[in-house]
Amino acid sequence: MRAGFPVILHDTNSVALAQACEAVRSAVPMAAARVSAQTVLEQAARDAGIVIEAIVEDLLVKRQVFARLDTANPDAILMSNSSVLPITQIAMLTTRPERAVGTHWWNPPQLIPVVEVIRGRRTQEAIMQGAVDFLAALGKTPVRVNRDVPGFVGNRLQHALWREALALVCERVCAPEAVDRIVAATLGASLAERGPIAEMRHMGHREVALELTDVLPSVNSDPRPARLLREKVADGQLGAKTGRGLLLWPPGTRARAGERLRQHLERRLGRTAEDSGAADRSLSEADRAIARRLRAALWREALALVEDGVCGAETVDLMAMKTIGLRLAAMGPVENADYVGLDLTLAIHEAVLPSLAAAAGPPGHLADILAASAPSESTAEAGGNSLNRAIPSQP
Repeated sequence: MRAGFPVILHDTNSVALAQACEAVRSAVPMAAARVSAQTVLEQAARDAGIVIEAIVEDLLVKRQVFARLDTANPDAILMSNSSVLPITQIAMLTTRPERAVGTHWWNPPQLIPVVEVIRGRRTQEAIMQGAVDFLAALGKTPVRVNRDVPGFVGNRLQHALWREALALVCERVCAPEAVDRIVAATLGASLAERGPIAEMRHMGHREVALELTDVLPSVNSDPRPARLLREKVADGQLGAKTGRGLLLWPPGTRARAGERLRQHLERRLGRTAEDSGAADRSLSEADRAIARRLRAALWREALALVEDGVCGAETVDLMAMKTIGLRLAAMGPVENADYVGLDLTLAIHEAVLPSLAAAAGPPGHLADILAASAPSESTAEAGGNSLNRAIPSQP
């Protein structure tokens, strides 16, 4: 709307739809005339050039919606905002899967600049480029993901780190609050300014190989969600929305946490690399050992994304910096899991963890991966199609 595009909102719940329209018009008064509502999906999509689906993370439901959209408007580009489900599977019931593309936005979307653009197995290049151009016209930073894997790039990095955080709590290595404190003082202080590949490149492959060889054998590789997470969800302790999860959430705590995160993001997005905070130097040796495990979990998945041809090193770093890197200093993995809901965290882990990297040592060609990656200075400034020069072609 801000970019001048007319928008039709659709929801089967007329009350929710009216509330959504009113919220949009209040937020962007000058664009109010370009917003309309429609409770019938086929009528909403009939003349649209682009349809963005953002419904519940249920593969069957998404497939059914895509099949209806395919019938209602065979010429539209169909986009899914799924955070973990492969677009190839979502578009399986359509007759034109080549016109389907994943476009994963990050919350809060008005602040987080990047949107992952995921190529399905049959997505045409013209559709990929159309999605990139559309998102760029909205003022976003489109980031191509060239292999359609669960969780794409950002969520694979994020939940590799979340899994290790939960493992540390399950193993009674430290309390949930301690995990977030250590993350804020280490990765939270640096990840928004330098991505994991750039950090490894800065350290040098020999030092990285020694650290990964030492630490990765103790890093979690379980493809199942953590026992503690499963027990909490089964017991109805879902985090902030129920008042209890991994942490306690008295009334009003979630709203205050959300406002704290929003203010932090606005400050962080207005910073330059020169005025970013330095890591906390007062950590104990035990804290530093925990930090090394958390960092190794992130590094392992970052290297796997490049090694497996999901994306290039620049994309890994940009996604890490502009998503979890922006937030970690204000909201660590434990608090974030509670904040979004442990039921959603569990669902994401069930979808993503089985395909995360499980190696207990560094890749054999670590030096080649790091030597081929771009310097961190260009990574921080990269955007749009410039991110694609390190991405291999679709197999």
